Amino acid sequence: MTAQGEAILAELSSLPAHVRADYIRILETVVRVAPRAWTRRRGVRLQWITLHDGDDDVVVQVDSGELSKHVDWDGPRSARSFAGALREKLGTNQCAALVYGSAIDSRTWGWALPLLVGQLPRLDTAVMVDVEHRTGARSTFSFPIKYRRLLVRRLRFEEDVRAILQRARNA
Repeated sequence: MTAQGEAILAELSSLPAHVRADYIRILETVVRVAPRAWTRRRGVRLQWITLHDGDDDVVVQVDSGELSKHVDWDGPRSARSFAGALREKLGTNQCAALVYGSAIDSRTWGWALPLLVGQLPRLDTAVMVDVEHRTGARSTFSFPIKYRRLLVRRLRFEEDVRAILQRARNA
């Protein structure tokens, strides 16, 4: 297991059991849906994942503009501006997470600005997950990714994240 995998295990192990169980359910959902929502042009799509009280289902929603009231769109889009949105989304939910790509800052003005200055927009190198629990616990997880080249470029996690999460569940 890599140092990144050990860091994920250490972060999850430091949480109380009920919070860890909710985080693992959220992260398992991320591992399942993030590769399907990835596109070369947009990278890892902004997605909300919420866990409602008493529900066994984890709800996944593509961001439909909710972040726009929290982010200064005239300046660089940044993960630092997502904290207020995550707290608001938590609202009455037990746990909430925001999924995004590590190159979100380079996508502020889409593809046009980088091309005008002679650069290609960066590709995401990791799937980032900001998670907040009702208990006040807040964590950010980073899952490094790579792109497998076949006929169609596909996003793959560098490490077997499912095995890491299973190990955390059994701890």
